[in-house]
Amino acid sequence: MSDKARVAAKLNTGNQYEYFDKTTFETVMIDSPVYFYDDFIGGGHTAGIPAAGSPVAGYPWVKKIVGAGPPTVALVSNAGAGQIACALTSTSEKEDAALYWNDNLSLDVTKGLIWQARAQLTVLPSLAGVEGFWGLQSVWIDGPDNAAEFIRFKVNGNGQVQMACFDGTTSTSAAAGVTVGTTDWHLYKIDCTDVTDVKFFIDGAQVSTTGQFKFAATGAAAIMQPYNSVYKPSGAGVATLTLDAVSAFNFR
Repeated sequence: MSDKARVAAKLNTGNQYEYFDKTTFETVMIDSPVYFYDDFIGGGHTAGIPAAGSPVAGYPWVKKIVGAGPPTVALVSNAGAGQIACALTSTSEKEDAALYWNDNLSLDVTKGLIWQARAQLTVLPSLAGVEGFWGLQSVWIDGPDNAAEFIRFKVNGNGQVQMACFDGTTSTSAAAGVTVGTTDWHLYKIDCTDVTDVKFFIDGAQVSTTGQFKFAATGAAAIMQPYNSVYKPSGAGVATLTLDAVSAFNFR
């Protein structure tokens, strides 16, 4: 590790090691039974992200495009460290640009799940009703707020980051107290090691309060996928969510 990226290793419950970069606030090099990481680097991304319903073997992501504009989900060419952008157009219509696992739900919230992503709102939502979402969700549905379950961050046009959790019964949302601009990269983290106290972090600082978010679903309802999108129900609004890295890890 470089001097700039000095790390601290800590021992978690269940003898799980993680290495924490004090400069970027990113948890790296996870020693975990279940571990997913994608930095969007390599030739496999340049072929284009497959469409929802038509996944490609060996590639985890698909894109869901709603709208004739059309919105896009694509690799950002020659971006340092690899980036994928989900972008809406100014066409006046319903649009969704989503990046997810083709509804292959594999991440169990009840198994000590931790999710994180480095993300930027390259274009803030420009009109009322336009929103960006990144975190965990059940299967894709028309309108992310209609999903059966989710735990995620979201943002609207004022750049104020929101936290949201829905276990199928109880819905909780709150402001994170952080306002983002179009050049701001942040490290977002959701820690579900205690489902009675799901924690949200931005750049290493906890932005949720103790016991604020609870996730009571179990079994199949507690298994989700990484989900990232920009969405509008109508109108000419635009927004772009750019992802630099996404990871998730939990016990088996």
